[in-house]
Amino acid sequence: MIPVLRLFFGLSPAVTAGVALFMVLANGISASFAYLRQGRADVRIALVTAITGIPFSILGTILVHHVPVAGFDLLYGAMLVYFFVDLMRRRNRSTPNVSTAAPRLGGTRERTLIDAYGETFTYRWSVPLALGLGVAIGLATTFFGIGGGVIFTLTSLALLRMPVHISAATAMVVMLLTAPVGVASHIIAGDVNWSFAVPLAAGGIIGGQIGPQIARRLSTPQLLTVLAYALLCAAIALGLRHLIPR
Repeated sequence: MIPVLRLFFGLSPAVTAGVALFMVLANGISASFAYLRQGRADVRIALVTAITGIPFSILGTILVHHVPVAGFDLLYGAMLVYFFVDLMRRRNRSTPNVSTAAPRLGGTRERTLIDAYGETFTYRWSVPLALGLGVAIGLATTFFGIGGGVIFTLTSLALLRMPVHISAATAMVVMLLTAPVGVASHIIAGDVNWSFAVPLAAGGIIGGQIGPQIARRLSTPQLLTVLAYALLCAAIALGLRHLIPR
């Protein structure tokens, strides 16, 4: 959505972030309750992450007003390309429920989660990492308008070997906790164009119910592949904005 707002409607980075985050909040509220019903969101990890995510989301709103337009697009596109490469590299190495590989981060604790369908997931977690993720998510939430869910998902996959289904569900709850403050800060700054934000939020609410049902039926490699190519398409779209003469 962010490349569409930038490429076809020419919204400024700050307004793009504000509009996108408003939709992310609506989508996050809808999807979070869907994932909570499935029992796949680790609420404890989400709460710890939000401790630092909430205050740093205010800083992101301030920073986005001082970045050049091309700089915003290039930073966002580069981030998405990195995520694409990382996801494609790990998609065939992930196991759906149990992390067989050791986490890359020391000082972790083991957690076991049983979802509403009786499926058991075992993985590791770390309080310092959750707090550090909160800083990155808070900044990304309001600077880019992405909600920070992709940062939580990919970092927890890389460092904690968390199963992708648990990671995605927990990321949505993190957004549910952090995005309201980010939306409020963008509204105060005058960054939310309501003619874009309201219809996109309506679509986000609908998608938030459909997405978890699709995710539950996909294998881990399939889910990672879908996410990876979605990110790559967004990066290409942003790059084309500066390569195609207008």
